[in-house]
Amino acid sequence: MNFSQIDLNQLVMLKHLLHEKHVSNTALVLNLSQPTVSRALNKLRKLFSDPLLVRSSTGYELTPKAERIKLQLNSVLADLEELIDGEEFEPDSSEKTIKFFGLAPHMDLMFPEFLARMRTMAPNMTFELDTVSKPHFDGLLSGEHHFVISHHEPPFSDQELYRHCLLERDFRLVMSASHPLANEELTPELLQHCHFGQVALQGDKRLSIEPRFQELGLLGKNGRISTPVRLNNFSSAIPIAASTDVIFHLPTSYAKRAVKCHDIVCRVVPKALQHPSKDVYLYWHKRYHQDPAFIWIRNQYIESIKNKGC
Repeated sequence: MNFSQIDLNQLVMLKHLLHEKHVSNTALVLNLSQPTVSRALNKLRKLFSDPLLVRSSTGYELTPKAERIKLQLNSVLADLEELIDGEEFEPDSSEKTIKFFGLAPHMDLMFPEFLARMRTMAPNMTFELDTVSKPHFDGLLSGEHHFVISHHEPPFSDQELYRHCLLERDFRLVMSASHPLANEELTPELLQHCHFGQVALQGDKRLSIEPRFQELGLLGKNGRISTPVRLNNFSSAIPIAASTDVIFHLPTSYAKRAVKCHDIVCRVVPKALQHPSKDVYLYWHKRYHQDPAFIWIRNQYIESIKNKGC
């Protein structure tokens, strides 16, 4: 490849095209005209000898080569930014954009305190928060995300990732204040006849505590716990619990906050049905481990969690 053909601005545009998979959206994000982005895409296709974006029944999809480019491009641009910026980092004047990923229960609890701190200490920085359910660590590998907050374990070697424990995660049962069991002593035997709601973030078909009922021999003839409601996020769980006889098994921090705003009760899970608790970690990729800006940001995030007393 002739490196004189490479325009850094086009690489930045390519980064957004591969993320948005849409010419008009890319133009909007970059505040450019659609013809400008279309012309740049044509030049990039020639440069890489690949169509990069191809039409499908649902819009545009990345070619296999574009998928490989996307995985590497964010790292290349981050390295260039670090090369240009050098080692100095001044939070009060920095205009960096920092991208977090985490599911709603974690981020609702942890992110506001951190952002309040940043608005004072780094008022010109921008913080993007992605809470759409997806594989948790793909964005760290591709460079799409700088930090991930998760209780999941990476499905690959930890050599690529660093992490810091933020808090321990456990669960509560959330039900309407008018539910027949709202004021009763809960037992597995009583709960086996109840109706549960499932928050299936990864498309799971099985209720999260159903294996505990199975171990106790309490699944009954059909071998299942009644689960008439399945959600792909947490946002509707509390209103549904408050208005119906459906019980949800939710992270404790999320459930306790919801009690203050809705006509629900938050009950301790009977010991025989309890999940083993899992720690929630702040993850980052090794490419940012020594970067002064990212060292400062992760330290501020960790400190904000300590101050909140989560």
